[in-house]
Amino acid sequence: MSELLTTLRQHGISELACQFAAYIDRKEQGMRPVISLTSALLTEAVADGHVCLNLRQLPDFFQPFKSLLPDTVADWQTLLLQGKTVGQPGDYRPLILSDQGLLYLYRYYRDEQDVAQLIQQRLQPVNVDIEQLNDDLSHWTSLIDGTDWQKVAVAMALTRQLAIISGGPGTGKTTIVLSMLDSLQQQSPELHIGLAAPTGKAAARLQQSISTHHAYEVKTLHRLLGITEHNDQGRYNAERPLPLDLLIIDEASMIDISLMAKLMRALSPSARLILLGDSQQLASVESGAVLANLSEEVQGQFSAEFSEQFPELEIPVSADAQPSALQNSFVRLQHSYRFDKDSAIGLLAKQVNAGDVLEVLALLNPMQNAIWSNTDEAMQQQGFLAGYQAFIDAVEKKQSPQTVVQAFDHFRILAALRQGPQSVLSVNRLMMRLLGQRGWRTHQPFYAGRPIMVTQNDYRQHLFNGDTGIILHDDTGQLRACFCFDEEVRWVPINRLPAHETAFAMTVHKSQGSEFDTVSILLPDEISPILNRELLYTAITRAKQNVFILSKESTLRHTIQTRHQRESGLKMQLAASV
Repeated sequence: MSELLTTLRQHGISELACQFAAYIDRKEQGMRPVISLTSALLTEAVADGHVCLNLRQLPDFFQPFKSLLPDTVADWQTLLLQGKTVGQPGDYRPLILSDQGLLYLYRYYRDEQDVAQLIQQRLQPVNVDIEQLNDDLSHWTSLIDGTDWQKVAVAMALTRQLAIISGGPGTGKTTIVLSMLDSLQQQSPELHIGLAAPTGKAAARLQQSISTHHAYEVKTLHRLLGITEHNDQGRYNAERPLPLDLLIIDEASMIDISLMAKLMRALSPSARLILLGDSQQLASVESGAVLANLSEEVQGQFSAEFSEQFPELEIPVSADAQPSALQNSFVRLQHSYRFDKDSAIGLLAKQVNAGDVLEVLALLNPMQNAIWSNTDEAMQQQGFLAGYQAFIDAVEKKQSPQTVVQAFDHFRILAALRQGPQSVLSVNRLMMRLLGQRGWRTHQPFYAGRPIMVTQNDYRQHLFNGDTGIILHDDTGQLRACFCFDEEVRWVPINRLPAHETAFAMTVHKSQGSEFDTVSILLPDEISPILNRELLYTAITRAKQNVFILSKESTLRHTIQTRHQRESGLKMQLAASV
């Protein structure tokens, strides 16, 4: 075993994976080295966001171990099933091997099974007044020709027990939520409705969007389920379901497989679920890409029965003899109300999604609001200072807190990496050095103008992971943290701040759910496993007006060409249910 551990470590396998391999080896009494090696590869795959290890399609960075594995997948599966620690579906073992050659940690197998089964149970219509719903939809003015997918989404969401609505920025997801709430209050005022989002920041954004129309409280999923650091299973489950008839969840692309399983178990069998998000964005930080899995191969066509209920909507009918299980429960919004058809940002995002390198490079630079340049340090300094110039001026002129915060939120630097060259930390150090040269007291822990990002939810202070504020002098001259939420200015004493960090730059992951007028996207010179088109698409679509990409051409090409598909059996299980 020690020789295997040495080999694993030499090839960069994490210590966690090595320790799990050692644990499996002890369980197998040293008799099954292939199982120990495979368990390490599985642990590494899970750490990379996969729900399982596909024995038929190993990731590239596992290639050094191929010589240590059986020649065929069939032989590999046979050897695995000879061990004490590997079971088949229905068994209770540390590792579960499916008939399709997918190897799971038991917990993730159970989570995926539960999500698939509970989704299948919700692929049903609900009783509503179709005539009234058609009347409601007829009063909604369409701004586009052809099928109005916003209307289709509302119709679907109000007539199905499960509705999944995917769309990029500006496609009207918030408008759909408001329309759904209006119709639900008119048709079914007795319904207990809940709204939630995966993060505090996303919950706060949805709360701001609906607050002028509705009094619902938007919660984080963890808070909704009662999940705490001392109770990771939450207060609600199948035996004690949430007291809700309908739950609407925004930013669903950020939900991992384990959190989705906890959520689905906590819903009563009759409860309705509406998921909104962008399936083309970065997936969750933890394992799984549930929204992306659910949206795969859904063609945007419906059954004739569904389409006939809404004759005015021009809903396309599927001619597929084997329709998707989610045929009548999934809508992809296709029209952006933020970007017109000639918008550089909209076109850029579309071509990045398509993986078309030549088209992306052709779009960049000729359009003045979509610029690409190499990661030249002098140009970086000039660009970053120019981007934050309005903010710098507002701080130095001691303008109002609202003005300072608003100026800061016009621009943001988004980095792919948190550490290393061309990273969040390197940008923060650079900005502190440049501002220090202007006389800012950046050598001190807290100084006027220091932007911070909260990294831990604090319900007492009503601050959430991802919230940004600025350290400023208040009216008494004391340094405090200033946060602006809509028209509200909130001052927080420095000694009461939850965990936080300097935030001239943020990772693309952290930027999800945020919008800025202008973004600078910083990609590393060295190719990294984190670089993929989903990351670049997410970064580009944070910008409302201008986007600057700072990257070597080779890195940019690699990022566009690389698609990070997380291994999962969820789509397969749903297809089997049709």
